[in-house]
Amino acid sequence: MNRTPKIKRFIGAIIIGSSVLSFGSSAIANTDISPVSNQICSQVCHGKYNFNEKMTELVSKKIISQEQANKWVDYRQSKMAERKAEWEKIKNLPKEERREYWKKAKVKRLDEVVQAGIITQEQADQIKDIWLK
Repeated sequence: MNRTPKIKRFIGAIIIGSSVLSFGSSAIANTDISPVSNQICSQVCHGKYNFNEKMTELVSKKIISQEQANKWVDYRQSKMAERKAEWEKIKNLPKEERREYWKKAKVKRLDEVVQAGIITQEQADQIKDIWLK
């Protein structure tokens, strides 16, 4: 009986199996679970920071609480289909017109968040001062 081919196949299977397991577990460990997709955010966040970073900034400046930030993220996520449709509608406008549109949309969205009871009008005014500079 020639054991060499069987041993080679066995060792090859062990190497391949361990590689698959190690790559799979590292892929799972490196997943970023965020409430807002970065691709959507790049189209909808209207700025150089994504929405989650904006929420972190507002919490760190003690303008809103972490609980309010979480509610806002959930609220925003529920509106994502509308935002995508809105983006599709204006994506072919000239850059300056899009910027002007998004400036107005920011104010409108802050008002919606106030009406939803997530933040107060005073907080919205502070946020407008930061975001609309």
